[in-house]
Amino acid sequence: MRGAPRQKKPESALQPRTVDLPPLCVRAGVGSVDVENRTVELIFSTGAGVERMDWWTGDRYIEQLSLKKGSVRLGRLNAGAPLLDAHSAWSVSDQIGVVEPKSASVDGSEGRATVRFSKRDAVEPIFQDVRDGIIKNVSVGYKVYRFEEEKGGDNKVPIRTAVDWEPFEISMVPMPADAGAQVRSGDKRNTNPCVIVTHDLGDADRVRRLRLAMAR
Repeated sequence: MRGAPRQKKPESALQPRTVDLPPLCVRAGVGSVDVENRTVELIFSTGAGVERMDWWTGDRYIEQLSLKKGSVRLGRLNAGAPLLDAHSAWSVSDQIGVVEPKSASVDGSEGRATVRFSKRDAVEPIFQDVRDGIIKNVSVGYKVYRFEEEKGGDNKVPIRTAVDWEPFEISMVPMPADAGAQVRSGDKRNTNPCVIVTHDLGDADRVRRLRLAMAR
């Protein structure tokens, strides 16, 4: 007697893969300034979609950052992570301030933190330019440990949502840079393992998700 036909497993979630991923950075915004305490409130992320290049494969993708509380490792920010000059970390003079302890939080739609500027003479012109609205670009450096990728077919730009990621520094910058561009040489010393779980979507659902990502 022939057995019952074997049921085909759904293909909505494909086999996870692990890649070496470098630190990334994304634009953030300056908020209110407290001149007396030398502090500035920042929105370090809104989770908005950013187009990136996977430098290991050459593929493009849209990156989103989940801002759910369980998705963001805030320990390093809340322990007093550095405020840097344009992501530079070669010298102690590159640190121009600090993230105020226990000031970082996420609420599902925004990530917020408060930074305090150093009183050093060399930092005063930077703080003055922030007060005057001249320096108003902020960039947050972070690592991603797990992506959920949604792709709906051939020649479609996938959406990768970081569901486990860790901000580790905030920088004042003239304009944000894509740190992923620095790994084309193949140097993996400054990378971390990142799990990518891929989900297949239908065309209509894929288009809707892409429009939402680009509109945020």
